[in-house]
Amino acid sequence: MWREAWSDFIDVLPYLLIGIAIGSVIYGFMPTDLLEQYAGPDNPFAIPVAAVIGVPLYIRAEAVIPLAAALMAKGVGAGTVLALIIGSAGASLTELILLRSLFTLKLLAAFLAVIFAMAMIAGYATYLFF
Repeated sequence: MWREAWSDFIDVLPYLLIGIAIGSVIYGFMPTDLLEQYAGPDNPFAIPVAAVIGVPLYIRAEAVIPLAAALMAKGVGAGTVLALIIGSAGASLTELILLRSLFTLKLLAAFLAVIFAMAMIAGYATYLFF
């Protein structure tokens, strides 16, 4: 049992390390000015853009609240921030690379579609009601 678990871990490890490296680069060098420019509170098209940007990001739970507060303080709409958070928490690049080693492309595409849809629904609901 231990050997089988170790073997599975070794098989997945390269994908995990590549995902962590790519996610770290994106997370460290993603300019917030770019998001602010296209994600103002009066722009309903900012929500899908934020959901698309959020998916490859790797945002840990500890970083979500300060990130959301900073973006909203700079003028980014609440629906846009929510779509970004749901997209990034639901499907980070690291997670997608890991899941790719376990699942087929069809299942991975379905997973991405659900995460993207939930981010959009929550973002537009916040945009419309708040």
